[in-house]
Amino acid sequence: MRDRAATYSRGVHADKKLRAFAIGAVSLPAMLVAGAGNAQAETNPTYFASEDGSLEVIYGGGGAALYVTVVDAHNPPGATEVCHYHSVGVMNTPAFPYDRDTTVTGASPSSPVTIIFPPAGGTYSVDVTCLGTGNSASYSPVTF
Repeated sequence: MRDRAATYSRGVHADKKLRAFAIGAVSLPAMLVAGAGNAQAETNPTYFASEDGSLEVIYGGGGAALYVTVVDAHNPPGATEVCHYHSVGVMNTPAFPYDRDTTVTGASPSSPVTIIFPPAGGTYSVDVTCLGTGNSASYSPVTF
């Protein structure tokens, strides 16, 4: 009887350990995903413009990505132009450049430039230039 009881006891303990491991294995990724979803990747400022306000750079998004939209009021209706987004780290942020092009049609918002996994708290000097109109805007520091 003791052998059967000891075997049963070991099996119950092993089963409990396995169950605890399985719960942990499922819970950890769920917590990480939930945590990533709650993290907000916001910028300061969320918006900047050229001196005359005709070129606007708008940040949005959250979580693991930021989105940058460009609006060029000098772009004629129906005309499509390429605008170039350039940022580089400043003020103790590694000076790795980030360059992307986007298209703007008329004075409508551009397709978004996506910045994936922006380093939280990083500071950047940002320049946006639209090649069709020559319009540009810059701001430093932009904090992600």
